[in-house]
Amino acid sequence: MRGVILSAGEGSRLRPFTSDKPKPMVCAANKPIMQHAVEALVANGIKDIVIVAGYHRERIQSHFGDGKKFGARVTYAFQDVLSSTARALATAPAPREPFLVLSGDNVVDAALVKSLLGAPGAGPALAIHRSDHPHRYGVITLDGSRVQAVVEKPRDPQSEWVNTGVYRLTPEFHARATKATEQPFEHPPGLPDLLQAAIDEGVRVEAVKTDALWSDAVYPWDLLRVHADILRNGRTSQPVFPGVHVEQPVLVGEGASIGPGTILNVGTCIGNNVNIGPNCVLENCVIYDDVQIGASSILRNTIIGEGTRIAPRFTAISDACDIRTTDGWHHLDDFGSIIGEDARIGGNVVLLPGTVLGNRARVAHAKTVHGNIEDNASVV
Repeated sequence: MRGVILSAGEGSRLRPFTSDKPKPMVCAANKPIMQHAVEALVANGIKDIVIVAGYHRERIQSHFGDGKKFGARVTYAFQDVLSSTARALATAPAPREPFLVLSGDNVVDAALVKSLLGAPGAGPALAIHRSDHPHRYGVITLDGSRVQAVVEKPRDPQSEWVNTGVYRLTPEFHARATKATEQPFEHPPGLPDLLQAAIDEGVRVEAVKTDALWSDAVYPWDLLRVHADILRNGRTSQPVFPGVHVEQPVLVGEGASIGPGTILNVGTCIGNNVNIGPNCVLENCVIYDDVQIGASSILRNTIIGEGTRIAPRFTAISDACDIRTTDGWHHLDDFGSIIGEDARIGGNVVLLPGTVLGNRARVAHAKTVHGNIEDNASVV
């Protein structure tokens, strides 16, 4: 069986972390989001993998190569027109047998893939997951295990079960996707539309309920939840640094250095080669690779991009706030700051709740910052 991973999109709402790389290459638990999908397929014996790439596809190709280091055989298809998941599927080579489709920008585990492989029959099937916020997703209504309808982001959801974007499909659906993309649509259909059309024609589509790991990040602050989901599913480490207090669960990457007197509170995930000075406090933070944080810094509910350097006595305050993204304003009940990649922040700097520092932004010493600071901008 072949696995097809759709990973051509940009993920613009996840900026600044997708300014220079596609969303599937943003890391979750110290590996690209899409690597979780590749490993889940391989763990279930699916080693023939097609990756449909587009935006900054060189970042994907450089990391996954021919797939050998992941125990897979990876080939690529390139989607030049980034319009829909149906077009993405049509870009992949036509299959001769049933195949799996996964989204490259969702974190999944081997248990979820295994559950879908166990779906009865040989026809189309999809994995569904219970959600507390079904209106954000494709909502699935059921008759037993048979899918009755797939409704995208309804205002009044009729079910708590949502589409994970993990499918077992027959070759017919590749043909449907190819045909759909040949038509002049104002809004090109996605895979859920193709499934609904098949259901309307009487095709039986099986739903497989799963509570295995499935987590997605639409906005930067969602990365805190994604990492929390991974930690809850057992991906933790037991770091031992002299004089450092750790409240599990946390995750600390390779080559990290943490000074004495520092406290790592619940939910903190630290990347590879991170250096944190003494007497710091980090709670529910995501710190990506190669970050340096100076002594006596306090961070809560904050995300810091790769390569950022922060001088001592830095504070990221967390509280209720409003954040502006590419699609408007969002209210968060308790959040700190978003700091892009390769930023430089001076000593005694305070970021107020909801601050967004762009990639390569500069903040001078002893500044209090609030709002959105664009890429390459300076606060002096």
